[in-house]
Amino acid sequence: MNTPPPKYDRKEIGSATVRIPSGTGMPDPMDVAIDPYAPTKVAKHVFIKGFQAWPQKGGPYPAVLILHEWWGLNSHFQDLAYRVAQYGYVALAVDQYSRIGGPVTGDPELAAQLMGNVKTADLLHDLNDAAEYLNFQDYVKKNRIVPIEKLSTLRCPVLYHQAEKDESVTQQEVDHLVSALTANKVTCEVHKYPGTTHSFLNDTRPDVYKAEAAAEAWARTLAFLDKYILADHPGIRPLPDSQRVR
Repeated sequence: MNTPPPKYDRKEIGSATVRIPSGTGMPDPMDVAIDPYAPTKVAKHVFIKGFQAWPQKGGPYPAVLILHEWWGLNSHFQDLAYRVAQYGYVALAVDQYSRIGGPVTGDPELAAQLMGNVKTADLLHDLNDAAEYLNFQDYVKKNRIVPIEKLSTLRCPVLYHQAEKDESVTQQEVDHLVSALTANKVTCEVHKYPGTTHSFLNDTRPDVYKAEAAAEAWARTLAFLDKYILADHPGIRPLPDSQRVR
């Protein structure tokens, strides 16, 4: 599968480090139902960090959330955000370690410890708030961002690139994912790449990077995004406000 040329040159892509509040907002002081004599409660929240890239011309554009590996939000995923943006998307790489300071490491033992400390509930909350942040940006196409709460309520098509020798994800787990998505009538594409291991797309790691498989996976990813997101495919069903994670 041939990779299409980028729609925008790298110099036409804007970028920024963003900080997104994740937590319960404070009450509106103009709300007459609020007791003015009640003790003030300061909202407890953290700021989620991320790296954002977007085309500076035209728009609005659909948005894509990017999640990093256990190493942290390193230069590879910042570069990946740039690459996605060059094809007409607003790409936001979310730092999943924001709650513990946003560390980046090359040590697999420390990386495993960091990822093991991430709480699923916190991560889902942070990703939902990241999606909400994007939905409030003028250059983002609204209602094209669907945060995932759990498989039973997943509402968007799924593309899964499977390494043949992935020690992090078993074949049984992949089969379970496909079965759950199929039962929920969710469009799902799974592609397995012979001779590859986990992270075969990461071109900053020569020990695992496979150029041919990476190029094929990248081309399939772009085609998938173009079909289901950029083209307003009916398979994308906007998530009602009542079902958003809060």
